[in-house]
Parts: sequence; structure tokens; C-alpha cells
Amino acid sequence: MVYSPEFFRQFPIFSDLTSNELAGVAEISNQRSFPKGTNIFIEGEERKAVYFILSGLVKVYIVSEEGQEQIISFLHSNEMFPHVGFFDETPNPATAVTITEVTLLSIPIKEFDALMFRKPEISIKVMKVMGKKLLELQNRIQSITSQSVFSRIVSTLLRFSKELGEQQEDGTIRIRMPMTNTDFASLIGVTRESVNRSLNRLKKEGIIDYSRKEIHILDEDKLIDYT
Repeated sequence: MVYSPEFFRQFPIFSDLTSNELAGVAEISNQRSFPKGTNIFIEGEERKAVYFILSGLVKVYIVSEEGQEQIISFLHSNEMFPHVGFFDETPNPATAVTITEVTLLSIPIKEFDALMFRKPEISIKVMKVMGKKLLELQNRIQSITSQSVFSRIVSTLLRFSKELGEQQEDGTIRIRMPMTNTDFASLIGVTRESVNRSLNRLKKEGIIDYSRKEIHILDEDKLIDYT
């Protein structure tokens, strides 16, 4: 599919470019679609492109020396990734896999580096994105050392609500997040059993409902009270 130059303005790093500059971005971009469960790239492989999500959800993770999966982040529409490794030839620092059907735009890494060199304002915005992701990781590390397991789970639910929540007519919030409890546990550094107990507790209290494919926040105010 061919997109108009203005289509790219929805992505924050391109929002200040002129129409002619956006046309240049369109020329070097390619749309790609991936079914659920597909690796977009693998940790340690050569970096080939920068990606911008049009629809769907992507999980980014690393594998420890013990062979355990450690989730770095979940990414959604309008986000770019990876967030590191510009202007050098370092390999992919993590693996990115689709957890839903995903449509994205890809820009070859050399073309993207050249674009940032020509347009320093894009480099600045990319640095801001990287800074935001670094802050998120720092906050997660801080929560691991200072918050109880239950509080970490509640805080994560509220973050999902803010980033992915769909307000319903009855005032509840629907989060389409096809994530296993094992994924949830890996993301925040707790055991799967702790996630199971906490989610079941919140469900029994009428604060949330959940299934394998989504979380439904029934009373956000009560959830906030637990933070």
C-alpha cells in the first residue's frame, strides 16, 4: 500500500517535517504484515530496519544465560522500535515477536540513519523516545525494589489502562491484551503464581475481570486506591 506523505505525520518523530520531507520518508518506507507469533527480528542478528507499528501488539524480550525469557516491553500502535543502536553496527539487542496480527512500516536502518543525519530534529525526537523508554525501565526497577508484588501488578494494570484502554459506555475500561500470566510475571519480575493470586483477588473484589485475550477494569477508582 502507498501512503500519502501526510500519513506519516501521525508518528511524533515526523510531525514537524514539511510535506516534501514527508514524501521522502514515504519513498523509503515499506508496509509489512505479520501473523501472530512471528519474529520480526531476533536478538543478536544484524539490524536491518527501524519499524513503526500501524496496528497490533509486539513483545520485545531478551533471553538470560539460564535460558529464561525476560520481557522488556510491549509495544502498540504509533510506536517505533528498536530504540537503540543508531549510527553503529551493533546487532539487535533483543527479540521482537508479534502477539497479535501486526501491520507496520519498515525503513532500512541505513536510510533511517541518513535521514537523522540530514534532519537533526528527528534525531532529537528519537533521543526523547529512547529517554522515555529508559525512564520506564528505571521506574520498573525501582518498583521491584520498593513496591510489594501486589502493588506492582496494580501499577502495571493502570499503565495498560492508560496506554491501551478502551473506555466503554458503562464507564468500565477494556484492555485488549492477549498476554499470558507468565508474560505478565516476566514483565514485572514476579512469579506466575503471584500474578494468578493477585488477579483472582481483584476479580473476586469486583475490580477487574479478565480472560486470556483481554482485561476488563470494572472499577478503576478502587484499583487506584491500591497504589
